[in-house]
Amino acid sequence: MRYREILALMALSTMLSACANVSSNVATSAPINWTAERGKKILLIDPDVELSEVTFGGVREPHADWTATARGFIKADIGATLTKKGIEATSVDNVTDPHEVQLVKLHGAVGLSMLQNMMIGLPTKKNNFDWTLGPGVESLRTHYAGDYALFVYVRDSYSSGSRMAMSLLLGVPTGAMQIGFASLVDLRTGRIVWFNRLISSTGSLKTDKGAADSVDNLLHGLPL
Repeated sequence: MRYREILALMALSTMLSACANVSSNVATSAPINWTAERGKKILLIDPDVELSEVTFGGVREPHADWTATARGFIKADIGATLTKKGIEATSVDNVTDPHEVQLVKLHGAVGLSMLQNMMIGLPTKKNNFDWTLGPGVESLRTHYAGDYALFVYVRDSYSSGSRMAMSLLLGVPTGAMQIGFASLVDLRTGRIVWFNRLISSTGSLKTDKGAADSVDNLLHGLPL
């Protein structure tokens, strides 16, 4: 299933709920026990974020300035949340190493598959929460001396003035949608030990308050 098809399913789900919708999952096989893991370090991987504008014709055009602003807010809010919990965290900023870039992309691809499974149920997965980024994450453990990595993926869109006008006049959907997910990955095994997804038709990542609200939703159920 391609990203646009997942987006369509998410849009339908959000219209039915008319609010921010989250769903958190924790691995049941060898789950994380943070009480026993005290002293372990979390790596906050540079968030994979893109903000776009929905044109009159429904095309999503990325905005680099909106994206940079949102990424900054998200990183700061996640860092502040972990600090309040007393968790040692290291930010992995401006990922440029080819292997690490591929790991970020892999997380996005695996996360979209997990979203698909939540919506329609993959035959090989069903209710079995068994996902991994593979042994390649060991390089992050070695490079940054971390034990777990927190990956975040967010796509947010905003209607242009012309698209909004057409929506008001003709009743067509605005196309604006916020979709995101976060994963906690055990760098010793590559297993995703926690995953949470967020879909919403409201909120703005272009503002500090809006981004803070979205981060609160994204980190809902984080077992730390």
